[in-house]
Amino acid sequence: MDLSNTLRDERKSAELQTLDKNFYEQVGTYLDGLEAELSEMADPYRVEAQILQDALKSERNSLSKLIDQRMRKIVRGALRIALSNSKKGALKGLTEEEEQIHAEMISAILKGREMIKSHVERIESAKDNSYEKDGTEKPLTVRKDISQEYEIVRLLDSIPTFVGVNGKHYLLFKDDVVALPAVHARNLRNKSLADIVEIKR
Repeated sequence: MDLSNTLRDERKSAELQTLDKNFYEQVGTYLDGLEAELSEMADPYRVEAQILQDALKSERNSLSKLIDQRMRKIVRGALRIALSNSKKGALKGLTEEEEQIHAEMISAILKGREMIKSHVERIESAKDNSYEKDGTEKPLTVRKDISQEYEIVRLLDSIPTFVGVNGKHYLLFKDDVVALPAVHARNLRNKSLADIVEIKR
C-alpha cells in the first residue's frame, strides 16, 4: 500500500476514485505493520529505523490529506443530491464509513431545509391568522391538536424520496425519528418500515 500514490490519484480528478469498502481497515492494518516493524528494531537511531520512521510519518500525513480531499467531494455530492431531491448522480466508490457519512449529510441537509421552511410557514400562518376578515387583529391561538394530524415514528429502514400530503419532500433513512402526516406514518407502520414513538406527557 502506498498512501501517497492514493492521495495523488485522488487529487487528479474532481470525482471520487473508487476504494474498497474496507479500505480504511486495510490502512489500519498497513500502518500497524509499519509500527510493529519499527518497534522490532533494537536501535531506533539506525539508518533503517530512521527511514521507516520517515515513511510512517509520511503515510500518516498522506492519509490525513486523503480523508480531507474525499470529505470535500462527499460534502459537494451530498449537497447536490439533497438540493435536487433526487438520487440521480449518487456517489460511487465510497467506503463503508463514507457511505454512512454521505447518507447522514443528505439527511441533515434535507431536515435543515424543512425545518427552516416550516419555521417560515408558521410565522406566515400566524401573521395571516392574526386578523379577522374585517382587518381587525384577533388573538393568536396555539394549535394543540397536532398529534391528531402527525405521528412521530422511527424508521426501521431507509425509503426513497416521496412527497407528503402536506407538499413536503421526505428522504428518510434507517433510525431517523421524524414527525410525519398520520396517513404516511400509518402506511409505513403497516409495511413494517417504521415504529411509532410514544411521547410521554
